[in-house]
Amino acid sequence: MSEVPCKKREDYLEWPEYFMAVAFLSAQRSKDPNSQVGACIVNAENKIVGIGYNGMPNGCSDDLLPWRRTAERKLDTKYPY
Repeated sequence: MSEVPCKKREDYLEWPEYFMAVAFLSAQRSKDPNSQVGACIVNAENKIVGIGYNGMPNGCSDDLLPWRRTAERKLDTKYPY
């Protein structure tokens, strides 16, 4: 039988680092070639109540979205959307 550790680990992530890691991982879902942004919303009990990233709304195709930051016509950039 294996021996039970005598004390708990001390090198675990603190809550802020954990939540930032979740936000960073969420940002990896972004298809935006310039900006990858993730978010992790937490309540007072350190429970995650929301996770998101900068992507198109549900049901909207990102295949038709212009991904440019600048263009002669504003509608040819990603910002009006």
